[in-house]
Amino acid sequence: MFKKRNLLYPVSLAALILAGCGGSEEENASSDGADEAAGREITVAVPPSSKPLSYTDENGELTGYEVEILKLVDEKLEDYTFDIVGVADSAAEIGLDTGKYDMIAQGLFRSEAREEKYLIPEESNGASLMRVYSNTSVGTIDSFEDLIGKKISPPSPSGGVFNLLTEYNNENPDNPIEFQTSDHGFTVAERLQAVESGKYDALVLPSNLGQQEIIDAQNLEITVSEPLKVFPTYFLIHNSEENKALTEDVSAALKELKDEGTLSELSLEYYGEDVFQYE
Repeated sequence: MFKKRNLLYPVSLAALILAGCGGSEEENASSDGADEAAGREITVAVPPSSKPLSYTDENGELTGYEVEILKLVDEKLEDYTFDIVGVADSAAEIGLDTGKYDMIAQGLFRSEAREEKYLIPEESNGASLMRVYSNTSVGTIDSFEDLIGKKISPPSPSGGVFNLLTEYNNENPDNPIEFQTSDHGFTVAERLQAVESGKYDALVLPSNLGQQEIIDAQNLEITVSEPLKVFPTYFLIHNSEENKALTEDVSAALKELKDEGTLSELSLEYYGEDVFQYE
């Protein structure tokens, strides 16, 4: 009996060891399968306080027009998992340059400089409508010519509005729009209030910064123009070999969302109008 027990013990021990090894292999296989199913993780940086584009809600969660688009794109792309993080604009661009972030969303325009530096999907995610917000005393402004002789709220010296006005002046040197620049960083609400007070006659801004919500909430007496210029907006992707496929996949997903009418629905929800009607 003693010898029998002694013979059974190593057999039982070996069985336990083999069983343990088999379980480990199964767990590893299961883990590998889960990782494969989850797909490659893509880190996407968005501004945390740029309502309605992207902002943090009352529950501490990121939401907004572009954030909700990113979530839907993520659902369509089985080979990827998006990790959407809140990052200030300047830090996001630096992180995109270094590869810390794979993609950024900030309501960005396509430009030659960006095309040389980043990967950009062919399909836009929306549109930035350049409008004029004017004091009611000056009436509706429907063209760039209407801005001539008006006191213009100073744009940032490195922003899209500055580039737009400068482009117009370069094309019309005999009758330019006079304006100053400022990098003080006034909020959109403060700039709208300055127009209503009469400090400035007009403010030129893309309409995807929550202006209408501010005007309605504060009951501001301001006239809003039709779009003077329409700029499609795009996600920017870190320029690397492995991100070329990602860029094509994101573009395909955006096209599907457009064709389904989903992007128009999100535009109505967050902007109060369908920006795609101007494409």
